[in-house]
Amino acid sequence: MKRKNIVGNNIRIIRIKKGLTQEALALESGLSQGYINQLENGKRLYTQKSLEMIAESLSTSIINFFKEDVNPKSQKNQEQARADKKYNKKELLSLLSSMPNHIIEHYITLIKLEKQILKGYQN
Repeated sequence: MKRKNIVGNNIRIIRIKKGLTQEALALESGLSQGYINQLENGKRLYTQKSLEMIAESLSTSIINFFKEDVNPKSQKNQEQARADKKYNKKELLSLLSSMPNHIIEHYITLIKLEKQILKGYQN
């Protein structure tokens, strides 16, 4: 199964909407044009620092790089999702309890970003 390149696609969309080329974004962000190209095409992983640099250059929030169109779920699917959520919380807590602190901090940052993204969908 092919992974979605949500972050790279969103960076490209925002960059184009702002009328910037990859070269212009690279100059503005301090990153290389090759890095921007590989990131947009899903051939390179991003770092928090690189996303911060790109977001600042595009005058946007990092959260916008992670947004994905979500199809509304049926009532039955929503109920199943709630049931799964309870199980997933227990599993997550169990997994985190055995991790070193720096890993836990990383996941807390990611969860906070996800929470902000979900808030954006609800507004």
